[in-house]
Amino acid sequence: MHTTASGSQVVRAFLPGASRVELLDDRNGGVVTTLALVHDWGFYGAHLPDHKIPFPYRFRAQFGSERVDFADPYQFPPVLGEVDTYLLAEGTHWRMHQVLGAHPRQLNGHHGVAFAVWAPNASRVSVVGHFNSWDGRRHPMRFRGECGVWELFIPGVQPGDIY
Repeated sequence: MHTTASGSQVVRAFLPGASRVELLDDRNGGVVTTLALVHDWGFYGAHLPDHKIPFPYRFRAQFGSERVDFADPYQFPPVLGEVDTYLLAEGTHWRMHQVLGAHPRQLNGHHGVAFAVWAPNASRVSVVGHFNSWDGRRHPMRFRGECGVWELFIPGVQPGDIY
């Protein structure tokens, strides 16, 4: 969810294979709107002119006969803090094992797994697993150029999930 120049909110999602996507208010579970299919590849979007402040949300997507509710990983801030990124960039992070890899955590009230990998020369890195039908397009990681790390917190993923 992003704030537009006019102060309203816009939400976008890339959900290839979805036939319908709804935006849910995570505070009460109510349907806010149905996202419009913007491109046949699976890009959806909605403009929320009555919403001036971002709010916690979930998507409800229809994939064939399966309906899935999930929090959008991209509404969460990056997990690595300033000290971690500085030490990783400097090459003096003596506890890399605590920040790189896959680590269960809670972020903004959501349980999930924080994924981080050092791949400074990669042009794209994704998390794939049974939770996204092994589709590398669904969870591209964010690049933290200052330290060469790609990271993403995925709510709902649990220890023991296969990825």
